[in-house]
Amino acid sequence: MNENLNISDAEWEVMRVVWASGKSTSQEITAILAGKRGWSASTVKTLIGRLMRKGCLRAQKVSRRFVYTTCLEEPESLRQAVESLLTRICSKKIPNLLAYLIEKTPMIAEDHEMLMDVLRGKRPAAQVPCDCYPGQCTCHLHAEGTILSPHPHKEKSHEN
Repeated sequence: MNENLNISDAEWEVMRVVWASGKSTSQEITAILAGKRGWSASTVKTLIGRLMRKGCLRAQKVSRRFVYTTCLEEPESLRQAVESLLTRICSKKIPNLLAYLIEKTPMIAEDHEMLMDVLRGKRPAAQVPCDCYPGQCTCHLHAEGTILSPHPHKEKSHEN
């Protein structure tokens, strides 16, 4: 599996079905995604083929059908997707993005406590340097009113 997970949103849909079941035939994947997305069998087979070429799925012939399994576990794939996203964002803007994500994420008490434990264990740095190439970042401007502006969650709380 390539360390740089580069799959499309449509390919993610197929991967999620295979992760959920552990193994799936194209017919099973189509049945689920036809209901969710209205995709035909040929669309699903095209996506399966792409995922196989990318090394994300493997096939084993069982009787007259192919059974697909993943080459990478879901948690690792999610980690790679997040790592890829974070490489495209200025280091100084990541905490504001995290605050936005936390605000938008429904959670139960156990999730809340787990996040609080992570924050309690996190030691703050004296300063977070901008890691952008010159000309690629506007962090010095701190554009107000964007999800990446400083402390958007604090601005929101003033509205209440």
